[in-house]
Amino acid sequence: MKLALAEYRDKARLSQTALAKAIGKSVRTIKMWEAGESFPNAESLWNISVVLGTDPNTLMGWYDAHPRQDAPPFSQDELTLVDNYRNCTPQWKTNVSMTALAAAGESLKVSESAPLAAEGVSA
Repeated sequence: MKLALAEYRDKARLSQTALAKAIGKSVRTIKMWEAGESFPNAESLWNISVVLGTDPNTLMGWYDAHPRQDAPPFSQDELTLVDNYRNCTPQWKTNVSMTALAAAGESLKVSESAPLAAEGVSA
C-alpha cells in the first residue's frame, strides 16, 4: 500500500515542516513516511487525515484498489417516507421501524424462495 502523503500535503499547500508541526512529529519522520521507509501508526494517520482534509482510507490509497460504489439516489417515495418518519413521535418511529423490518424480512424470504419455485422446488 502506498501512502499518498506527499500528494495530499502538496494539495493542501503544506510544507513537510508545517505538517510535522501540525501533528506533533519531526520533519525527519514526515520525510521517512513520504519515502516509504516507515509508516505512521493509526493515531498519526488519523491526525494527518484531519490536517489534510481527507480520510485515512483515501490517504492510504484504499479506494484506488477498492473503488467505492455510491448508493443510488433516493426515489421520491423514499424521500417522502424519510420525511414522514422524521415527523413521527418516538412511539410511531418505533412502529414504523418494526413494520419496515418485518416487510424487509418477508421480502427477503419471497426473493429467496422465488428461484426455488422457478426450479420446481418447494421451500
